[in-house]
Amino acid sequence: MHLVKWTRKNMQKIMVFVIIFCMVSFVIGSVGLQMVVSLFGGGNRLIATFGDGQKIKSQDYIQAQNDLRVLQTLMVDRILMGQSGGLTGPLLTHLLFPGSALSGDIGGQLKQAVQRGQLPISQAELDDFFQKQPEQPEILWLLLKAEAYQAGCAVSNESAAQTLSFAIPQLTGNQLDAGTLVSGIISNSNITQEQILKTFADMLSITTYIQNVLDNQAVTINQIKATLGRSRERIDAEFVEIQAQPLIDEDTSISNEQIQAQFDKYKTLTPNDPAEENPFGFGYKLPKRVQLEYMIVSMDDVTELIEKPAAEAVEEYYARNIDTFRTSKPSDPNDPKSEPIVETRPFAEAEAQIRRMLETEQTTARANILFNEIKDKTEAGFETLNFEEASVAELQKAAGDFEAIGKELSEKNSVKISVGKTGWLDAAAFGQDRILSSMGVRRGQNYLRLNDMAFAAAEVRPQRQRIGVPSVRVWETIGPFNGSYYSQEDNTFSRLMALVRVIGIEEETVAENANTTYDTSGVVLGEKDAETGATFSVIEKVKDDIRLAAAMDAAKGRADELATLIGSDGWDDALAAYNEKYAAADPNETDDQRIKLANINQKLRMSETQIAQARIIMRENRAMAQYVRQQITDNLLTTRLYEMLDEAAETTGTIQTVLPFQPQATCYVIKEVIRQPATMVDYMGNKTQTALQLGAADAATLTLVHLNPENILERMAFELQIQQQSDEAADDAADADTETESEAN
Repeated sequence: MHLVKWTRKNMQKIMVFVIIFCMVSFVIGSVGLQMVVSLFGGGNRLIATFGDGQKIKSQDYIQAQNDLRVLQTLMVDRILMGQSGGLTGPLLTHLLFPGSALSGDIGGQLKQAVQRGQLPISQAELDDFFQKQPEQPEILWLLLKAEAYQAGCAVSNESAAQTLSFAIPQLTGNQLDAGTLVSGIISNSNITQEQILKTFADMLSITTYIQNVLDNQAVTINQIKATLGRSRERIDAEFVEIQAQPLIDEDTSISNEQIQAQFDKYKTLTPNDPAEENPFGFGYKLPKRVQLEYMIVSMDDVTELIEKPAAEAVEEYYARNIDTFRTSKPSDPNDPKSEPIVETRPFAEAEAQIRRMLETEQTTARANILFNEIKDKTEAGFETLNFEEASVAELQKAAGDFEAIGKELSEKNSVKISVGKTGWLDAAAFGQDRILSSMGVRRGQNYLRLNDMAFAAAEVRPQRQRIGVPSVRVWETIGPFNGSYYSQEDNTFSRLMALVRVIGIEEETVAENANTTYDTSGVVLGEKDAETGATFSVIEKVKDDIRLAAAMDAAKGRADELATLIGSDGWDDALAAYNEKYAAADPNETDDQRIKLANINQKLRMSETQIAQARIIMRENRAMAQYVRQQITDNLLTTRLYEMLDEAAETTGTIQTVLPFQPQATCYVIKEVIRQPATMVDYMGNKTQTALQLGAADAATLTLVHLNPENILERMAFELQIQQQSDEAADDAADADTETESEAN
């Protein structure tokens, strides 16, 4: 009874303890929890074994905690992040210093590097790494340190001291030196300078060993020469272009049999991806599409609702922030260290700027209040719903009515709220919409685009979250986002704020038949935009492609005709005869098909590594896909021109060769191709960078594998002993109970 009374009396404290216990176990995992519990057991308990019978005891674990604390005080996380290129520094920071202020942004920064083509890995590979269950930093530190020592990588304390004395001033802009930092650690803890340097030397040993592993993927001199021989070789060409587009006959009748044959041949292929068996890049596979519902407010309309800043408020802001209006410059322009002259910008000059700034602040605050009210109303139905487990139908039923809420709050706040739905937008259509493509929100140092969030949305909560992108479910309100809108008709620019939700997702699929259509309209803000709605029709796309192929045949016929004329009359007379026959009498006519010699100069070919990186960018960064695809197409043309040269020849001489180039729907008649081989200057000036690029291509994926926590544990034969000890203790207790019962009997 006393226990029951005590429990009732202390129920609140018990619940707080249980909640904290659950949170800790969730954050550090069961293994980490067992370790923490074992540390309270006293003594020097065995925690785990690794390698050839080596042991990790509770005292080792505590020492590892102290080591990592010292390293973070030495700003090792910043040192690692400051390493030029590669993944080693960021990934070690992520694994060993998860509490660092830098650690939270690592995933987002690496994701952006992948999208820019700076890291030759895919987003999926990066996501896989960061989705791994994080191991205890102390355990990883002990295992990585032991692995480096086993491999013979040991950095001396003297080398560690030199590295530290060089790095700290750089990191702090010469505001702090290594000696002062080390002295501070000594004064605040019971650690000697020798121990501090030894801990930093251990860290350098780990990075040295990892670098040695990656360097084993050696780049040979022949690889460098071959890569430079290709990528630094310059191509000049002179030619005539005969484009197929002007030769398309819109009145050409196309039979159902032609449509079906074209559709069946290319229905499983992705469009705009030329290949040897599909040089035009035909494809009718339907891309992933999303449908959005939106509420958008023009910030100009919100500005009309606020009270304009009073003169007193403007003057007060100027006085309170006077330092921001002051500039300093040396009295002697030729001596930067001369006595500085401080100049203060007069209030009269700054007044307009301050007024705009205060108006913007008030406008943003008023808009945030409005959108908070919108979110409260649109999400009210979710309060009683198990959001994680709810079905799509339940989410849709619980979601607030955008149109009704928008109308209600528009009238209440006397501001126009544009409400609507888009059609089914793929990545290309999303990027082409002038409003949606501008939408985003800043989260810390990262900028989160609506594009990324919309295409990361899922009907079921995804098991694997994309780096830097919050998990989003359909019918979940996201935002508010900031964006912009430029009206060409009115020549005005407006800032926008929007709330959006994904109300439908169609995954990439093969169309059932050529009669498939879907709406592709974007955001509509006014009557002038209403006509921007559009419909995508597979059958119309098929017809366009059939007509384009026919027009390409016509262009090829004209190119052959021109080549024949050149062979008999020479280039100048042949061009004149062609233009007289096919070009409009008036060069300003829209149907003018006049041709003339054109050229490309100093054209470089992309290396295989660059092509692979470009394809990664196309896959991971939808906004840049079209631009990068054009680069790949241009490179393909340069390669085709190069292939016209005989082996070791530096020029084709004057020719009249017809080169059909389907990816650009153009027929070229080539006059001359000139090759300028890579020189020794090219080799000497680019060999280091090329070696780094070739090495990075292999090292990036290898780094993800080498620093995968699961792989580290497996390599080092790590075995947790806490659970085993608990089981043995339980068995001993059971045996003792059995013996007691036997004695009693």
